Amino acid sequence: MSGMPLSQALLFLASIVILIVAIQRLHLHPFLALVGVAAAFGLAAGFSTGLLGKAFGTGFSQTIYAPGLVIVAAGLISGLAESTAAPGRLTAAIDHCRWLGSTRIATLLGLTAGIGATPSTAFALLTPLLRAIGGGAAPKREATMIAPALAISASHGLVLFSPVPIGAAAILGAEWGRVALFGLPIAVLLVAVGAAWARWLPAAIDRGQPPISAPPPVPEQRSGWPAIVLLAATAVPLSMLIMQSLGDIPSEPLGGGPAREMILGLGRPLILFLVALGIMIVGLWRVSRKLLADSTWTARILGNVAGVLLIVGAAGGLQRLCQETGMAELIGERLLGSPGELLIPFLVAAVIKTLQGSSLVAAITTAGMVQPLLLTLGLGDESGKALATLAIGAGAMTMSQVNDDYFWLVSTSAGLSPLRALAAVTGGTLLQGLAAVAVLLVLRHLI
Repeated sequence: MSGMPLSQALLFLASIVILIVAIQRLHLHPFLALVGVAAAFGLAAGFSTGLLGKAFGTGFSQTIYAPGLVIVAAGLISGLAESTAAPGRLTAAIDHCRWLGSTRIATLLGLTAGIGATPSTAFALLTPLLRAIGGGAAPKREATMIAPALAISASHGLVLFSPVPIGAAAILGAEWGRVALFGLPIAVLLVAVGAAWARWLPAAIDRGQPPISAPPPVPEQRSGWPAIVLLAATAVPLSMLIMQSLGDIPSEPLGGGPAREMILGLGRPLILFLVALGIMIVGLWRVSRKLLADSTWTARILGNVAGVLLIVGAAGGLQRLCQETGMAELIGERLLGSPGELLIPFLVAAVIKTLQGSSLVAAITTAGMVQPLLLTLGLGDESGKALATLAIGAGAMTMSQVNDDYFWLVSTSAGLSPLRALAAVTGGTLLQGLAAVAVLLVLRHLI
């Protein structure tokens, strides 16, 4: 299967087109379309039936656990929050801060959440809060989902404490301080680019169409306690996920041995599920006791979550099939001999990310390929290593699309069709990646 990477890449491109047509034009459910297209792609790429089933099943089961378990918690938390005054209280509080607004608040949340161990888990943890603050007309709700999603992607690729730059910096031997010094301002710039894209795109696409009325407001209560509980149910598990990322740093800043194992355990999906849902249940005991004991209510909530879980799981299966072909690494290797200094690590990481779907795998694989060539590429000095690390991170966040479970989680949470999701998410991450590499090239010229 490793002898024909270019033909496999073209086959994958054709699979994307077929997938979009099946969902968009034939109105096939995304789960059914993903499973069918993944199976056809695997067989056409040369997988035996045994290897096809094993690879797809591994990716499917891993994704159902992480971020799947957190997605279930987010669905239950959203259901509990919507049964209280939390959305109304948060919307009212945001309205009082007109200079900030729901999109900017959501974007800042995404910038912070991107430090977490995985983008999908971080976004799932934020979803109940984003739904609560994103009320109003459809473009506003869409922007409130897409802006933080793009912010998470930028932060995950460029802010030092996230796994992508940590892994790349460790392999390249880059100085941590320089990576942090250069990476954070670029990440903030990309977050601003993503927020502008998220606000502009719905208005551009929907120009000339009649406005969609906002949903009826949730009746407000005087007490702000439900909003406080919802904030805690988001902030506490998100902090635990960020702690897990800090614990993964090779220098072990939070300690090693049993202490490190405990810190890493804080970010496991089961622990996040128990903590997030536990805060909501304890904080809203009267409401949660009644609703969780109502089989009709729980069946409705879990039924809504099941569709998202199946779609995300199938995307994980497709991602694993793409990884097993080896096409991403082989095509990435062919780019290494091209001239381009900082462009090479960026392009290699972007190609690998696009073809196999995982940002962390793309970053680690690219760093391993580029490390022996740093001197040849003119990146052997300390600043060059730091900028190469960030170029890899920028490439690893570029072009999130159908073989990435994050793409489907964001698109389903925002209620986007596949074509609209390609414009919003894939187009947004591509724009951010190009902006990042442009800034990095200017920095390299200056230093």
